Amino acid sequence: MSILSRESLKKAAYPIGIAMALFQLYYTIGYGVLEGSLLAAIFLSFALTMIFLLHPAVKPREGRREPAFLLFVDLVLAACAIATSVYLYFNYEELQERMAYIDEVPAQAMALAYILVGLSLEATRRMTGLPLFTVAIAFFAYFLWGDHLPALIRHNGATLENIAENMYLTGEGVYGIPIMLACSTLFAFMMFGAFLEGSNMSSIFMDLAYRLTRKSQGGPAKVSIFASALFGTISGSSAGNVYTTGVFTIPLMKSCGYQQPFAAVEAASSTGGQIMPPVMGAAAFMMAEFCGVSYLEVAKAALLPALLYYLALWVMIHFEARRRGLGLISSELVPSLRSILRRLYFLAPLVILVAVMIDGRSAAICANMATGSILLLSFFRRDTRFTLKRFFDTLYAAAASSLMVVACCAASGIVVGVINYTGIGFKFINVLTSLADGHLLIMLLLLMVTSFILGMGMPTTPAYIVVATLGAPALIKMGLAPLVAHMFCFYYAILSFITPPVCVAAYAGANIAEADPMKTGFTSMKLGVVAFIVPVMFVYEPSLLWQGSLFSSAAATVTAIIGVIGLSGALQNWLLRACTLPERILLLAGGLSLFYPGFITDLIGFACLGFVIVRQHMRNKKDPVPEVGEECALPEE
Repeated sequence: MSILSRESLKKAAYPIGIAMALFQLYYTIGYGVLEGSLLAAIFLSFALTMIFLLHPAVKPREGRREPAFLLFVDLVLAACAIATSVYLYFNYEELQERMAYIDEVPAQAMALAYILVGLSLEATRRMTGLPLFTVAIAFFAYFLWGDHLPALIRHNGATLENIAENMYLTGEGVYGIPIMLACSTLFAFMMFGAFLEGSNMSSIFMDLAYRLTRKSQGGPAKVSIFASALFGTISGSSAGNVYTTGVFTIPLMKSCGYQQPFAAVEAASSTGGQIMPPVMGAAAFMMAEFCGVSYLEVAKAALLPALLYYLALWVMIHFEARRRGLGLISSELVPSLRSILRRLYFLAPLVILVAVMIDGRSAAICANMATGSILLLSFFRRDTRFTLKRFFDTLYAAAASSLMVVACCAASGIVVGVINYTGIGFKFINVLTSLADGHLLIMLLLLMVTSFILGMGMPTTPAYIVVATLGAPALIKMGLAPLVAHMFCFYYAILSFITPPVCVAAYAGANIAEADPMKTGFTSMKLGVVAFIVPVMFVYEPSLLWQGSLFSSAAATVTAIIGVIGLSGALQNWLLRACTLPERILLLAGGLSLFYPGFITDLIGFACLGFVIVRQHMRNKKDPVPEVGEECALPEE
């Protein structure tokens, strides 16, 4: 039997992952002092090494061994990843003293620069597939040969030394803002999520969801809203969140009578976790960095749109359950109130996280303090207590769970570095501005389509970075506040996860439900319709982001909540009962009117919804709607 195997490489990755987690913990807590780009280089070196040890270049066919040659190549790639940071570490002072873009780039640095770019691209391909890999390759090719393109997109040219300087020796390329944020803030939150999972304290999320929806019609689908919102705030991955909670909720939904494509509920719920404070997805920390505001400011702005999104999901699920006469969740799944209350302190880490954020501490410190609270609280129960092995396993899990985000950030750094050096971002802005011809709505629609295209198949963080780097400046140029412009790009980059044809979160839900992927995708798009409308509305009414006076924000909140109910009723063909076609049209018109700011539109909205409610109430007196159905049966094993 050969000593070299994928299993032996995975065993080698275990201590590297633990070392990576301890290294980051040491420096983010503040004990260690390293220059920013050097810290990023060592962090990325750890991550790339783990990726090449854990993830094969090509998955072998079932029952076939991986060729020894490919395993040897992965060892060489891992060694190269280590070399990129070792060279910087021992030559850092000398490299810092030279004048960037003027002094000659050392031959070793030139070689390592291109090796680093190649490693980052290959790691991205292995972790996320072709979409982001293709985008990064296209931008790097533009860096190399963009001076030969037509004048509209041509740049002034870049020498091989310029490219090496940009990508490796400065904080503009691979070691730019994305990877810097990944090695500090993002990893700290992944550590928090890993310890919450490792301690089994995250079990309170699902149990709370079951308890809160136990008496609500169509409860299994509503469980997914609570569970996905809570899990999604810490997972950072829409598709990953679908698999975490969907394996429980989707079979139960099917047994309750929901049609298979309605597994889209889980996809829509999981995607919403990316926009739900207090943690949100990793991209929210990028937004705070780009806008120059605190993360707390971003979370405050995101709160109302996220609540509206989940309110719309809840209402549409409820209307679907009423329309189909579905039953309640099985009482066998509902934990006792005593059990919940005894474990309610499991939520303390989230409370501590929010409290420390409000106190004004940095996001990384907040996450580390919340992680420390998990360690302390875990000792109160035997089933949550950390043994030494469990502790090391959790450290490794934190490192392993970060690999996709780190690879994406490295590839995003390549894209951002090219945009900054070549000025293609300004050319893109000028093209969009000329097409919009001063019309804000046209500009919003153009950016919406651009976001869907650029976000197809990409994880949230790189999708947002690419869209925001190109699109947000165009909106700011038209007079929008930076936070509003970036929040607009953030929403539509995330919504690519539930927008056909490449709706990764919907495909994950369809896979669990054994449903048609495209039908599930279009259903998830319908369920998430509020998220498609809200970004346009908060551009015209920043009060929806709590930007402005308390009165205007409160008024916008009330009208938006009522508008959500009307819009959901129109889409699900139900309010108090099944709607006639004129009633659906009135609900749609009323819902949209209440979203749009203005006294006249609010009056129109209230009038439309009021008329439908009165009319349906009168019909219900003559022909009552059937009562709630029986409990849903437990799915078969």
